[in-house]
Amino acid sequence: MSYQSSEALTGNSYQELLALHSLVNAVGDAIICVDRDGILVLWNPGAERLFGFSSEEALGASLDLIIPPESRTAHWEGFYAAMQQNQSRLGSSVIRVPMLRKNQSQFPGALTVGIVRGEDNRIERIGAVIREEPEKKAVAE
Repeated sequence: MSYQSSEALTGNSYQELLALHSLVNAVGDAIICVDRDGILVLWNPGAERLFGFSSEEALGASLDLIIPPESRTAHWEGFYAAMQQNQSRLGSSVIRVPMLRKNQSQFPGALTVGIVRGEDNRIERIGAVIREEPEKKAVAE
C-alpha cells in the first residue's frame, strides 16, 4: 500500500499510520486509491479478492484495469472534470457502476468515493471503498 512517507512521522502519528495500514488490510471490501492521473497507488487485499489482480499487477496501472471498456469515456470525463474543478460531484453517495475483473467478467459494483487533498487544498488522490452489489432476487408473488 502507498502512504505518506513514514520518515516524516514520529510518535503517535507513526502508530496511527500503522493502525490505519492494518485496518485497510483487514477490511473485507476493496479499498483503492488513484493519483491525479488515475494511476492506482493503493490496492488492499480486499481489492485483490474482488478484482483478481495482485497488488503487484495493480499498483502503477491505470484505473482502466477495473473499468469496463464501454464505461471508460464517461468515467474519464468525470474524473478529469473533478481534477480541473478541484471538486467532485459524487459526495458520499453510494455509486453503482459496472466493474471489471481480471478474467474480463463484469459485475455490479457499489462504491463510495473519498477525496484526499494536499496542503494547497488541491485534490491529490481519489480513494474508493468498493464491494460487489448483490443480485436482486425476484420476490415471489
